[in-house]
Amino acid sequence: MKARTKVKVMRARIKHLLNKYHLKLVYKDIEGKGYIIHTPANVPDFIFVKENLSDEETEKVILHEVGHAENDDNVIGNYKTNSRAHDCYESGANKFVVSEKVKEYANLGYDTMNANWLNLAQYIGTDNYWLVREELQKYRFKG
Repeated sequence: MKARTKVKVMRARIKHLLNKYHLKLVYKDIEGKGYIIHTPANVPDFIFVKENLSDEETEKVILHEVGHAENDDNVIGNYKTNSRAHDCYESGANKFVVSEKVKEYANLGYDTMNANWLNLAQYIGTDNYWLVREELQKYRFKG
């Protein structure tokens, strides 16, 4: 598929995810690439994303932060003071990115049966090759 189609599909997917998790997106000149601010119930959480990142990097940062919105409530422990909890928070967010990028890959019509999961993992920006392989397995027999 053409790059323009991919961008439209991903923009629609990100918009859907932001709405699903009641998130507001803010672009700002910040130190890191991005972070999420959890707010009290009935108030949208905020995702801050560094201005001037490439489109690909912006997409990955947003997906990572949406992954926090989906998974953080499932982790016990303080993100800042408990290293094991911190690892669990980050693992959940990173898994979400991989899941979404593999889903995008499959939805764009690429061959998941013969996909090179090592190359796909590098493209996604993860060294968790087995997770990419596991996610691809979910699409092997869908048609």
